[in-house]
Amino acid sequence: MSRATAVIAALLRAGRGRLLPSLLLGVGALLLSHIERTPLHALQLNQFDRYQRLLPRERPSEPVIIVGIDSQSLLAHGQWPWPRDLLGRLLESIQAGDPLAVGFDFIFAEADQHAPALLARRLPGIDPALLDRLPDPDQQFAAVIGRAPTVLATVGLPQALAGARLPRHPLPQIAVEPGADRQLPRFASALASRPELQAAAGGEGFINATPDARNGGHDRGILRRVPTLALIDEQPYLSLPLEMVRQALGGGAVAIEAGGKGMAALRLGDYRLPTQANGELLLHFGRASSHYYLSAADVLAGKHPPETFAGRLVIVGFNSIGLQDRIITPLGDSLPGADVHVQVIESLLAGDALRRPDWMPMLELAALLAGGLLLIGSVPALRPRYAVLGFAAVGGSLLLASHLAYFSGRWLVDGNTPALLLGPVFMALLGNTLIRADERRQAAERQLQASREQAARIAGELDSARRIQMGLLPDPERLFADETRFALAAILEPAQAVGGDYYDCFMLDARRLCIAIGDVSGKGVPASLFMAISKTLGNTLTRRHDDLGAAIRDLEHELDRNNTALLFVTAFIAILDADDGRLDYVCAGHDAPLLKRNGELQPLPTAEISGPPLCALGDYPYASGSIRLQAGDLLCLFTDGVSEATRDGQLFGHAGLEACLARTPETEPGTVCRQIRDSVRQFEAGEPAADDLTLLVLRWNGPRLSGC
Repeated sequence: MSRATAVIAALLRAGRGRLLPSLLLGVGALLLSHIERTPLHALQLNQFDRYQRLLPRERPSEPVIIVGIDSQSLLAHGQWPWPRDLLGRLLESIQAGDPLAVGFDFIFAEADQHAPALLARRLPGIDPALLDRLPDPDQQFAAVIGRAPTVLATVGLPQALAGARLPRHPLPQIAVEPGADRQLPRFASALASRPELQAAAGGEGFINATPDARNGGHDRGILRRVPTLALIDEQPYLSLPLEMVRQALGGGAVAIEAGGKGMAALRLGDYRLPTQANGELLLHFGRASSHYYLSAADVLAGKHPPETFAGRLVIVGFNSIGLQDRIITPLGDSLPGADVHVQVIESLLAGDALRRPDWMPMLELAALLAGGLLLIGSVPALRPRYAVLGFAAVGGSLLLASHLAYFSGRWLVDGNTPALLLGPVFMALLGNTLIRADERRQAAERQLQASREQAARIAGELDSARRIQMGLLPDPERLFADETRFALAAILEPAQAVGGDYYDCFMLDARRLCIAIGDVSGKGVPASLFMAISKTLGNTLTRRHDDLGAAIRDLEHELDRNNTALLFVTAFIAILDADDGRLDYVCAGHDAPLLKRNGELQPLPTAEISGPPLCALGDYPYASGSIRLQAGDLLCLFTDGVSEATRDGQLFGHAGLEACLARTPETEPGTVCRQIRDSVRQFEAGEPAADDLTLLVLRWNGPRLSGC
């Protein structure tokens, strides 16, 4: 280990692996507390924008119409600024529809170029009498403005500039709760319209916006918040869209609710709009729409009936490249500035605004500290894989909670930044966990080496046991190679190294053949030992008794004598008279063998004489049954390793075995055994065998011909 690696390991191990993570958690808390001064603020804003892209505000209605000074209008009526009489005609066309209120999204700061005073200055030789007969365009426009609720725009200025002019229509009635105005934006001066137009207007609203340009890069200029209330020369003014709504409501009072550090909400009549402490509205943007945009040229040409404006709020603004101020929204849309006023009005009417109260950063800080302390307390005690899952659970919970907060109540909760700041804490904890895991691995390798040696000894012993067990089983094809009266074959494949199935076949005398098949409960070494005892006792006792039933009863008595493991055996034992085909048999809880005769399949009739498995009840009076085979009959004995073979929860079953036997030609028993075995393995589709597989197939050829 190098010196640098040793130092890193020492840092990770310090304080039982918790000192460095605790320091990193403190640094993360400090960064989160001053996030607006770090690059993390851009990530936070991007997360809030992503919320809006996931769930923008629905826009079921269109209460606002924008009459745009667009390229078509400039082409039809000349370049901007237009004469006041043309704007008067435009306003008259709108007023004919009886709108709720009309707002102008630009300022009439200068006199009309066709005013008599300006004409006299520009044309010194003009007849004064002629000038006296000319009407003042601003006075005419003011007269039109005064006919219906109209709101003019103003721009707050931090200091007085040349041409500055204060607005004249502060809020006449405003109820401010104590402390609600502490953080409101204040402007020393303003740029407003001409006095005669101000006097005719119903109200004035400022159009200052607050694009978030505090961070560089691709976030620059994205408009996320707009002011709702500001003090101009210490007089309260609403923003242009909110002042339009106030005029539409009859110019009523405005109420300001106080929050922890300033404003909490603004009330206009029955409408309530949540705000930030400084009075800014966190806009919940809806998808851009062009349905509510009308060309000023079309309005002047009378292409839109007056009813279009009935009961609507109308904003007259720019919608031409080169004139309009375009903004970028969190949804990625590039919109005219007038569209922001529409979004504000819709948000007020729907009471829908994003919420990020002044206590939200403290909540996020608490979540960071709680998550960090949880990791510091739990990760050192967990294995690496569970530690990773724990970190994923903590980070995922923060992200899920932040998304649920937005979807349920439009709360802007930053779950990404705390999750990101928990990353270094977790990496330090994981480093210590991996170091300890490596130490455990080295110890485990030493233990593994010792266990491998032991396992090799055990494997050798099991292999010896398998050879011994398989050596106990006779080889029917070799044992009866010269027999002409019958043919016999068997297969046994244990599911493990050793198994609990067995089969047996031997001649009791010159004409009687004994065959047996059994299945011991359980698997492995205990079952194999009990299997060896069962086979040996069965072989001995069937030779000793003339009555097969008595032999089986004696076999059960001997097996059950010292059966402390409470094992039991299912068995089928039969004696065939090879000369005349008589088959005597006893069934102890085993599946009935299948008899194939002349191509037809039927189970051997065992229902009347079948008893329970050996050692299941004890002292059961087993009886024998009898059937006479015909020449060419094929008898198939099997264990449940065949019938209960499984694949995807389905059993091979008796139906599968019968189908296999049915399509197998009547040929040598050895071939039949192998075909059944191959069908079972193919059905299992390579899955490990669930149980031992044992087959014994007997074909009786008939009595030995004379002379043979």
